[in-house]
Amino acid sequence: MGALRTVAVHAAAGVFNGLYKLFCLGKRRDEVLFVSRKADAPSYDYLECGAAFKQRGLAPVYLTQRLGAKTVFPYAWLVLREIYHLARCRVCVIDRYDPVVCLIDFACESPTEAEALALHHDFPREPMVVQLWHAFGAFKKFGYQALDIAEGHSTEEATLFKIHRNYSWVVCSGEGARAGFAEAFACPKERVVPLSRPTQRRMRELAQQVAAAGESMRQTADGQAEWEAGGQPQCEAAAQASAPRKSASRKPVVLFAPTIRKYDKTAHPVQDLMERAGELFAQAPYETHWALHPLESGKEAAGGVPAHVLEADFVVTDYSSIVYEAYLLGKRVVFFVPDIEHYRHSPGLNVDPTNVCPKLCARTQDELLAMLETWAQHPETYPHEQLERFVDGAFEGSDEDPAADIADFVLRKLSESENN
Repeated sequence: MGALRTVAVHAAAGVFNGLYKLFCLGKRRDEVLFVSRKADAPSYDYLECGAAFKQRGLAPVYLTQRLGAKTVFPYAWLVLREIYHLARCRVCVIDRYDPVVCLIDFACESPTEAEALALHHDFPREPMVVQLWHAFGAFKKFGYQALDIAEGHSTEEATLFKIHRNYSWVVCSGEGARAGFAEAFACPKERVVPLSRPTQRRMRELAQQVAAAGESMRQTADGQAEWEAGGQPQCEAAAQASAPRKSASRKPVVLFAPTIRKYDKTAHPVQDLMERAGELFAQAPYETHWALHPLESGKEAAGGVPAHVLEADFVVTDYSSIVYEAYLLGKRVVFFVPDIEHYRHSPGLNVDPTNVCPKLCARTQDELLAMLETWAQHPETYPHEQLERFVDGAFEGSDEDPAADIADFVLRKLSESENN
């Protein structure tokens, strides 16, 4: 890492802290700040949590900007506004690594003896910082679980940028993800809470609506039925996208949705399949759809309920957390893992599908094609219990209304902090 870059990061930290102290001269307000650097509009999770906080007396403020080569000046303006609101709000919610949050020296709680053993034991008291991670579960390793390897950061880089520092609390999808998240964020496990994301509730609702629509169509002579999606605008688009496909005579839809490859020399088996799609799937008893990771193609990672998953019958992935979304939506998942030996090392796996659910794993193209053909023609033979084993614990402990649970938890912790 160059000396110039090191100087630049330290200079940025100095500017951030100087501005923060200046803005702190004003009074704090009953405000909750939501920040994202990967989307131009607030996610469904942010909007739902914002509404829950508003009902409890905290006004939501949304600062979102997708960072790119052409957004340098708008992003600089975003950073300035972010620092201002960090000095004025009571709560800040982020969904990824945020350099501004991680580089500022906030007023923090005193850690317990056990908490002080973790690398990161800075727990901001003012404002309270909540990491609402953008992915369900803890499938592949990330953050501090994946240092000094091709798909991760170097230790030097993580130290310089203070990656994942300053989280008062980390929200994960369920009990089964707590240990992985604690390792990834280098924080005490006690600071990781299984409250999940509002998208979980919405996906379960949509799955129930799809199931009800399917039952209605089976009871209709011509195989047609109306389907009312309802819900939030971001979810309505996804629900309506699948409505025309609800026909008893249509072919099953197989969606190929791999994880993002951060290292350009890494093998990309699903992309290899896509390049041979005309040859491999010409006579298949199913339709094939393709959805590379949005960040891999420079698109926005907006979150919410993905329409392409909602309209699929099968989801083929390698190591993407989309498996949890597919599970919540009632889809059948297949793992295509010809490069798993490499992936076990870089970035590594918290859950190895070949060990946990081997009947759902294909290591070669021929194996994958055979599995898809069998299950497309005889979906009742799909081993659902294998997928249950993979997901086991990923949503354990979360309740029916994550947005309300998150708001109540944060306000309770704020009250406890003020009383102490």
